[in-house]
Amino acid sequence: MQDEKALKALLAWWEDAGIPLDEPIVRPRAPLTPKAAPAQTGARETGASERRPAAATAASAKAAGFGDAGNEGPSARELAGKADTLDALRTAIEGFHGCPLRNTARNTVFARGNPAAKIMMIGEAPGRDEDMEGQPFVGPAGHLLDRIFASIGLAPDQLYLTNVINWRPPGNRSPTQDEIATCLPFIERHIALIKPDILVLGGGIAAQSLLGASESITKLRGQWADYRLRDAAGEPTGTTIPALPTFHPAYLLRRPTEKRFVWQDMLMLAKRLEG
Repeated sequence: MQDEKALKALLAWWEDAGIPLDEPIVRPRAPLTPKAAPAQTGARETGASERRPAAATAASAKAAGFGDAGNEGPSARELAGKADTLDALRTAIEGFHGCPLRNTARNTVFARGNPAAKIMMIGEAPGRDEDMEGQPFVGPAGHLLDRIFASIGLAPDQLYLTNVINWRPPGNRSPTQDEIATCLPFIERHIALIKPDILVLGGGIAAQSLLGASESITKLRGQWADYRLRDAAGEPTGTTIPALPTFHPAYLLRRPTEKRFVWQDMLMLAKRLEG
C-alpha cells in the first residue's frame, strides 16, 4: 500500500514538473549470464554486441534541455524582425531553438482571442493547463480572468491574450532573466503587430520586462504607464501605448483577498475605455 502511494506521488510530481508521462515505462530485464568470449582468429569482427554508447557531449546535453541553449541558429530578434504577420510570428516562435524551455514544454503557447481587439492582455509564462492545451489563460486562472473582464462588460472576443514567454518553465517556476531577455523580441514584435489601444500586464514579470521597471507588482499595479512600441529591429518608434499593470489571475487564486485591488484596476480600465 505504501509503495502504491509513493508511486502515485512520484508520478504526480513528474507531471507537475513537465515530464511527459505518455511514453511507456520499460522495466529492465534481469541480466543474462554472459557467454564465454570466442577465441580470436585473426581480424576482429565488429558487431552490435561490440558497439559502445557514444560519449556524452555538450551538444547532446543541450539537445536534451540541460544548461544554456547556446547561440545556434538565428536569434529571436532576427526571427521576430522578419515576421510581418501573426502567422509568420507564430511560425518563427515554433521554429526557435534558442530557449531551453521549449525542450521541456509540451506545447508552444502563442495566443488566444481577437487580434482586432482594443485590449491586449499579457501574462508571464504558461502554466500546466496552458502547456497542455497550447493556449494562454485557460484552466482555473483563465476562467477567473474571463470573469474579471466580464465584470466591466468585456467579452472574450473583445480581448487578445498572450504571454511574455511562450513555453512553460518546469514545475511552474518563474522564468529566469536570461530566458526573459532571450524571448523578449518575440513579445515586442507581437505587440507591434497587434497595435492594441491598451495593454493590460498581468504580474510582475510582464510589467517589469515590458516597462523596464524594477518595482514589484504591488507598487506597479493600479498605475498607468507608457509602453514604447518598437520596430522590427527592436528600436523605439516614438509611439507609446497606455499600459495598466495588475495582479495575475493565478496569484489571485492563491491570494483571493487581493481581488479587491484588481477590481479597482478594472474600474480604471473601464473609465479609460469610456474616454
